[in-house]
Amino acid sequence: MSPSRSLYFLLVAIAITLLAVAAHPLIPERQHSLVPHADSMVILAPYGDAMQGGPSHSEWVGPEEDYHWRCRVEPEGDYVFCGINLLLSEDNLHGLDLTDFEAFELQLETPGHNQDVQFFMRHYDERYSSPDDNNSAQFNKFDIKAGELGGTLRIGFDELSLADWWSSARDLPRELRRPAFHNVIAIGIGYAQALEPGHYDVIIKEASFVGEWISAATWYLSTLLIWLVGLSAWGIHRLVLLSRITRRHRRQLDILSNRNAQLKEETDRYKQLSTRDPLTGAYNRYGFEQRLSQMIHQNEFQPISLILLDVDHFKTFNDTYGHDAGDKVLRQLVNLLDQYTRKQDVLCRWGGEEFLLLCPNTDATSAVVLAEKIRQLVSDARIEMDEKVRLTASFGVCQIRAGEPYIDAFVRTDRALYQAKDQGRNRVMLCPEAMLTDTR
Repeated sequence: MSPSRSLYFLLVAIAITLLAVAAHPLIPERQHSLVPHADSMVILAPYGDAMQGGPSHSEWVGPEEDYHWRCRVEPEGDYVFCGINLLLSEDNLHGLDLTDFEAFELQLETPGHNQDVQFFMRHYDERYSSPDDNNSAQFNKFDIKAGELGGTLRIGFDELSLADWWSSARDLPRELRRPAFHNVIAIGIGYAQALEPGHYDVIIKEASFVGEWISAATWYLSTLLIWLVGLSAWGIHRLVLLSRITRRHRRQLDILSNRNAQLKEETDRYKQLSTRDPLTGAYNRYGFEQRLSQMIHQNEFQPISLILLDVDHFKTFNDTYGHDAGDKVLRQLVNLLDQYTRKQDVLCRWGGEEFLLLCPNTDATSAVVLAEKIRQLVSDARIEMDEKVRLTASFGVCQIRAGEPYIDAFVRTDRALYQAKDQGRNRVMLCPEAMLTDTR
């Protein structure tokens, strides 16, 4: 994905997030209606204390569906209670789970009087409730002042408190002495205070439980989680993409590496072709001059000596046995020299049957000893033809002087070689300018 598209999607995501944050207060609340349209079973049950000898009578004014209820208090008797229950359970055991709600909305009218009323909620829990005792269900209450009546009143569940008369009658542990809402079997409206004789009408216009479909904390946390999931998905996508790019680049690098290796092999091959004699594998003149130049430039291999050898009567050998046999002799000679010369020595096929051996860290005396050793090996060797053939070689030896061009030293070495030839071949001669003389 291009940077511009990534920026576009990021801006869109931020805009959607801001809208989501701002939209939470606009989400409609969850609602469970009791009056006027019940979303579950509701049994309306007015109650008074007349059956206990009290002065109050609870009764309907008009049809029950008008929700117009009256508490009629007679002059005689001591007032105890008067109210109406909205039963939410048929058996008073299994009610509504209101843990997903947070408040109760109530709209009352109290025509003809100005008395406080009490809203209450009954919760059944078998740890302290009994089906044989109607007052054993937890009694949670909220006192409504007369001035709060008329409009829609919202009573938060956190505003409810246990009635003192209920909690003081029971020895309950602390965790059971707090309002509970997971099994509410009834709610009600009543008069808790003593009433003077008269009529006290209440009209229930609306009653419902309300709560958020999703809390603000959950909403914002969900938004954050969506961001985290989105960022994680984006990160994984980027990792996969980068992995693919890396694999592609690695393949390209492998191709380039293989190509470079091939080029290096070809370069080495061409370099070898340019510096090596194709018949014997020894250095040619170009390769020899490069190695000599490196040694002289590094000045680490002083002194340096040259050994020039020539196979005796090689033309006669070629004429007798053929050029293939001559080539075989030259290859065997190079193999012999490779075995008995040092790793630091440089062997060059100078031309035809002439070979030049560059000996670093070797003075003239040591070079003569090495040349004599090689001469003896060549002389002792036998070439397998139709018959065993013995060949010899002549050697010229010279030490390169300090600052002397190697070509001058080669000329002196060549003179020594021809002296060896002139004096009978199969011998080693030191260049005439040196103190040493012929050795055999």
